[in-house]
Amino acid sequence: MHITEGIIRGTEAIAYTAAGVALMAAGAARMKAFADKRPEHKPLLGMGGAFIFFVSLIPIPAFTGTCSHPCGSPLAGILLGPVVGIGLTGLSLLLQAAFFAHGGFSTWGANLITLGIGGAFFGWLTYRILRAVGLPIWAAAGGAGLVGDVMTYVLAGLSLGYVLSISPNPQYSLSGYLVAIYSAYLPTQGPIAIGEMVVTGLALHYIYKQRPEVLQTLGVIRS
Repeated sequence: MHITEGIIRGTEAIAYTAAGVALMAAGAARMKAFADKRPEHKPLLGMGGAFIFFVSLIPIPAFTGTCSHPCGSPLAGILLGPVVGIGLTGLSLLLQAAFFAHGGFSTWGANLITLGIGGAFFGWLTYRILRAVGLPIWAAAGGAGLVGDVMTYVLAGLSLGYVLSISPNPQYSLSGYLVAIYSAYLPTQGPIAIGEMVVTGLALHYIYKQRPEVLQTLGVIRS
């Protein structure tokens, strides 16, 4: 998912960065509100950020200029809310760019949109919808992990394909780049998405079995 430094330049990089800063500002405000309202759950913010950081730091080459890996952000979005999940994703991406050259500062905004909105927001939304139609926690969480992972790579492909198609000497049209990118993603990201589905489903299932009061406090399940 991480689009490397230098792939996005000029006005596109500025626009993506501005969008990323806006998302981070909203995430930081929501994290502060979360910590003020539930001080006993502050460690969950650190745990959520660490989970995203380490899980998304496993690079599997998928296409020139990008890589494939698990996301981690769907689980954070379910537990802490999509805006907090986006904020934690932004912090993780900054640290990865600064200390591991994973992603980049010029592509940070684009990476935040793909991993934050695609993973945390769509993961959270899927969980809420599946719970509303009556699915058990493990199934709803598993579906959220799968959809959040897939949407991350849908948005990553769109971002990368768009900037490549408007480069000075594009090799393909936007549709051509999308076909190439998604074809390259599928062999690696398909199994990873299934793995994220299993891990997210099992994680919520075991938290529910061991500490259901935590999920109730966070609003993940009803009292």
